[in-house]
Amino acid sequence: MFGRIPPRPTIHHVDVEETKQDGYRTRTVTLHLGPEGQAPLRFSMTIPEGTGPFPVLMSPGGANPAILLRRGYIGVTYPGSDFNDGSRAVVESLYPNSDVATLPRRAWAAIIVLDYLETVAEVNMNGIGVYGYSRDGKQVTIAGAIDERIDVVLAGSTGVGGTLPYRLAGERNQAESIESTTRMFPDWFHPRLRFFSGRPDRLPVDGNLLIALIAPRACLIHYNRNDEVGNTYGNEACYRDARRVYAWLGAAEKVGIMRRPGFHSSGFDLETGLDFMDIALGRSSARWDNDELFAWDYDTWRTQTGESIDPGDYPDRSETDLLASSSGTIATAAQWDEAAQGIRQRVRFMLGEQPPLLRQARRGGFRRFMRRGGPQGPADPPAGIRAAEPSRTEPDVPGWVVNRNSGEFGWREPDRSAVQAHPVTFGYGDIQGMLYAPKDAAADAKLPAVIWLHSYSYPIGYMWVYRRDVHPVLALAQQGYAVLAYDQSGFGERMDETKPFYDRWPHWSRMGRLVEDVSEAVTALQQDPQVDGERVYLFGYSLGGMVGLHAAALDTRIKAVVSIAGFTPMRTDTADKGTGGIARFSHKRGLIPRLGFFLGNEARVPYDYDELIAAIAPRPVMIVEPQFDRDGTPADVRAAVERARGVYRLHGANDKLHLSEPWDYTRLPTITQDAIIAWMKETLK
Repeated sequence: MFGRIPPRPTIHHVDVEETKQDGYRTRTVTLHLGPEGQAPLRFSMTIPEGTGPFPVLMSPGGANPAILLRRGYIGVTYPGSDFNDGSRAVVESLYPNSDVATLPRRAWAAIIVLDYLETVAEVNMNGIGVYGYSRDGKQVTIAGAIDERIDVVLAGSTGVGGTLPYRLAGERNQAESIESTTRMFPDWFHPRLRFFSGRPDRLPVDGNLLIALIAPRACLIHYNRNDEVGNTYGNEACYRDARRVYAWLGAAEKVGIMRRPGFHSSGFDLETGLDFMDIALGRSSARWDNDELFAWDYDTWRTQTGESIDPGDYPDRSETDLLASSSGTIATAAQWDEAAQGIRQRVRFMLGEQPPLLRQARRGGFRRFMRRGGPQGPADPPAGIRAAEPSRTEPDVPGWVVNRNSGEFGWREPDRSAVQAHPVTFGYGDIQGMLYAPKDAAADAKLPAVIWLHSYSYPIGYMWVYRRDVHPVLALAQQGYAVLAYDQSGFGERMDETKPFYDRWPHWSRMGRLVEDVSEAVTALQQDPQVDGERVYLFGYSLGGMVGLHAAALDTRIKAVVSIAGFTPMRTDTADKGTGGIARFSHKRGLIPRLGFFLGNEARVPYDYDELIAAIAPRPVMIVEPQFDRDGTPADVRAAVERARGVYRLHGANDKLHLSEPWDYTRLPTITQDAIIAWMKETLK
């Protein structure tokens, strides 16, 4: 990923210029490196008054010197940023054949500066920290991984390539990926990284291993709550995994997380970061609080609930014939409908005990506009957009995204001005959704409606980032659909719903809540005058595709469903498949805890996706399974669709079940969107 990092050059001689100020000194240092000192590297230091030795915080972009001085730190700004990259000239002069990439090269510059700091009497070499934000956060993580003289890494919102694993970001999570990084910033890492586009599971190293290389030295993983460059779940999962190494080394307290409100532009709280560094260096006796949002533990749930399922009580369904029954072959649609009720019953059992619900669906009013540039910007909306829900907690994520007018989010002119929007409030807890429609659609247009069900997009919910393609909500609205979009439970502005969920409803499931929300959204759409309540469809991607199939199987008001990379059959999703198996839904993410009882007995899972699809029959279903879906096994998906096809034939609806297998990995480019919408236009007309 890095290329070969050059050896550290000798320091031939040093030029120093120093200016004394009130309470501190500013020192400008030029290192003359290599033979005859032919390669200069210039950096600056801010040194508190006194003899020291003082701890040091190094940064390529420069950390606030006033804060560092008041906290008793030497500040070092080294030339390793976009605006001051002295490392390039050094490498080109001394190592012209080097293939080291840009960010590792800048990290290497910090290491050279450390060679000089070892000669400075005021420097405490047992108190060296590095800080960087965004792309600079990536490089200081690299520096900490390759130089053990660094005692503390303050990694500010690094995104992928730093403390966020590629495996837990990427297109399936509607976020920054290997593909977007290597196309937009091809020099950041070695070109060979591009070979892993769409297949980050095959990477030899990832963010968790970079942090493990820092252990047992201290590392603070920072991200902002709605940080479009990050992935809240992914950052925390990386922390938990690396913490296992820290604990093994007897230093569990040396790795931490810092989460702040806001987007990527909200930045890093240096004062709080220095609090962590003080604790790590023994300068403070305080304790660091790692406030996790996704601290799910399957074994704790099992102990506290007392739940127990014996897989032996369920038949081995490794050889499934959907049209076989205890009384013979199912030969009529009526007989199948009776069998489908049994499937739904088993699904409801696995999703848990749904608490009672009082329906309160209603249409929201036009109380305020999306603000350009975020909640603090001017209040004039872009043409055609009337949005921003009255009950939203700031920041208004969708409003912020739409008003960025950026191709990175898929909301840009002229597309975004071709739609209108109004808020829709529905379901338990007054879920805030937005209904997008063609700009010229009347308030009582009776449009066919689509519910957009997003993927594992933790920071920005139903939006996505680093996608140059038109967002699916826009693409559908432009084709004449009313599109309801909302953050699913546990994502975007609803992240706080995850942590307390099983304390509130120990015998339910988060998947059950996701499915309930879809049903309540259908109720809301049926009450909206702009929507034809008899034409409500689902369009789900990754997690959303999984949710959509469950919801459509249980709610016959849903007239069609598109599931994109939404599943692989559970009964064949064993540990040897390399997907993570069904444990990723029980043990990892806590979506369907009861699946955990079937680990090692997957063939006895009470229902599977062929049955879900068949239970939807004869309503139209489109399954999109990319040939390089790392979360699925395409051959198993194809077999499941073919098993369900027998039920569609029984209904005389073989043409209503469609399988598309694009030669692609898990993403949703324009070409795939266009093919899906063309199928919808033809099949649902």
